[in-house]
Amino acid sequence: MHPIHRWALGLATAALILLPASLAAATLDGSWSGDGAITPRNGERERIRCRVTYTRLSAKVYTVSATCASASTTIRQSGTLLMVRPNLFVGDFYNRQYDMSGRIRVVVSGSTQNVTLSSRDGSGWLRLRRR
Repeated sequence: MHPIHRWALGLATAALILLPASLAAATLDGSWSGDGAITPRNGERERIRCRVTYTRLSAKVYTVSATCASASTTIRQSGTLLMVRPNLFVGDFYNRQYDMSGRIRVVVSGSTQNVTLSSRDGSGWLRLRRR
């Protein structure tokens, strides 16, 4: 092997070993919890607290199941997410109680994640931590 090729291979290997965890592909597997807010289209913003579980279906696809509680209600929803690039997941959610569906976006940074939800019925956000 030519010395320049050896040097380039060594540099590439070192870069992969030293790659910060925040730049590596995130995994959602497991349980997360945290709080945020929901804003119904025709209502007042309400604080919520959630427990969320993600299960890996394939290298890039996860299911999500969430139970959230506010001062006035408990909400259960499920969905599917696709990893579109390292640390970014997008997909759809469905809430059977209210026959509501929409889009979900998850950005993972280490042991925390920021989640945004949007539908024709309202929107919401969460900040979750690994449990």
